[in-house]
Amino acid sequence: MLDTVVALRQAPIVEEEYRGPVLFGPDAADDVVSSLIGSNVLGRKPQLGRPNRTVGAFATSFKSRVLPNFLSVVDDPTLHEFKGKSLVGNYEVDDDGVRAEAVTLVNNGTLVSYLLGREPIRDFPISNGHGRASVGTLPTPNLGVLLLKSSEAQSPEALKQRVIDMIKEQGKPYGYRVDTLGPGNAPRLLYRIYPDGHEELVRGAVFNELDVRALRSDLIAVGNDPLVSNRTGGIPTTVISPSLLFGELTVKRADTSKDKLPDYPPPPLAKK
Repeated sequence: MLDTVVALRQAPIVEEEYRGPVLFGPDAADDVVSSLIGSNVLGRKPQLGRPNRTVGAFATSFKSRVLPNFLSVVDDPTLHEFKGKSLVGNYEVDDDGVRAEAVTLVNNGTLVSYLLGREPIRDFPISNGHGRASVGTLPTPNLGVLLLKSSEAQSPEALKQRVIDMIKEQGKPYGYRVDTLGPGNAPRLLYRIYPDGHEELVRGAVFNELDVRALRSDLIAVGNDPLVSNRTGGIPTTVISPSLLFGELTVKRADTSKDKLPDYPPPPLAKK
């Protein structure tokens, strides 16, 4: 961790806007899948008078394509482990007293279901065992073990080579690989991939238009390296995703002009 902090301190700041291929490693991909898919497949009833089936970016996407056709998404809280790793999102009965079950949410790119508790929504009158609650709250639809699957998975080495081939074809000096993400899906560890294959850590960047439209239109390949991300917040959940390769995303310099400066200098620099 200390080595990473030092490397980030010394890394160059992103200055030029970039639009091209971006490879998300499994750790970063878990955050993308959680925020852009997991939060939008919860079958929560909209406000009274609203015509939508549910809430979120997929509120009107039932039976519509939301991902490339080589991808499917399942939430299966009955899974106890994945490739030898225990899953904290596992449970047998939800907090509504309904037996947990595996639910296919996206089948070959098409949204076919939502996660449901006992509160019905249009076209979905019955719970599928995903009513969950933290301490002191009422059960609402939530994730158990969310798993992104692909029928065309590739090795991480093949995905990196694909990035190199694309930047060469497009005449770009480099591409990008994201190792981890921070708040708001901003890159925490971001590397430039050069045509000769070497990588350079950079900092001070954000993504533009990393949204559900990008998942549908710009996601072109995934890896065969799924990573288990156990999340032990108020409601324990698990997200499992492999690497994700977007054919075109915008990376630009973060606007830090309004960042609040620290009240005190770092202790080593403080005057004695």
